[in-house]
Amino acid sequence: MSENDDRVNALKLIPLLAGLPHSDLEQLAKKVAEAHHAPGSEIIKEGTSGSSVFLIVSGACEVRRNGNLIRQLGQGEFFGELSILDPAPRTATVRATETSVLLVLEGYDFRTALKSSRDMAQRLINALVERLRHMTDEFAPRARV
Repeated sequence: MSENDDRVNALKLIPLLAGLPHSDLEQLAKKVAEAHHAPGSEIIKEGTSGSSVFLIVSGACEVRRNGNLIRQLGQGEFFGELSILDPAPRTATVRATETSVLLVLEGYDFRTALKSSRDMAQRLINALVERLRHMTDEFAPRARV
């Protein structure tokens, strides 16, 4: 099995990409870079510019904003997409909490994949809505009984 086949298989396990045709996954597999991160290593830093999305093949990461833990991410999840959709600085810092293998996709290639797949675009919208709901629930004032 070739390195590209391994990457295609890894991409198939990412729910965001699961609906893409095999030929699209093969093209993406040629464009992703594989990155290995040790526990505690910083992958992206809040406030910096960025143009890549990160897909977690294995391991786990934590997302922090202003030092506060926002969420934990694991295999099959992704981060960094906001800097591709909106060129503002990164909104959070992400660190590996376990030895992690990530696939890194540059913004242009991510946007191209989004344009070619309505399913992928819908999955991205759903993931962003879920994250927004989580944030809203987390910071909403608690009702007093």
